[in-house]
Amino acid sequence: MSSLDNSQKNELIPISSIPKPESVYKKIAERVLLESQISFQKARLMEQIDFSLKENNKQLFMKLSNQYNTLINEYSNLNS
Repeated sequence: MSSLDNSQKNELIPISSIPKPESVYKKIAERVLLESQISFQKARLMEQIDFSLKENNKQLFMKLSNQYNTLINEYSNLNS
């Protein structure tokens, strides 16, 4: 038999480095929950912003707009 060179050998992956399904599911669930919370917060802020516009309340509008922009900027990495 011929001996195998290094490029032909199969590498073994230690079992401990393979993610367990429970941890994968947990990460997915956490991501779904976080995205749901952010979506709820965005919708709530938009409703409040609309109200501030109807009431012609510039101070409240600015405050809520800043909160909305902060939320968007803080979680902009989730869309990637």
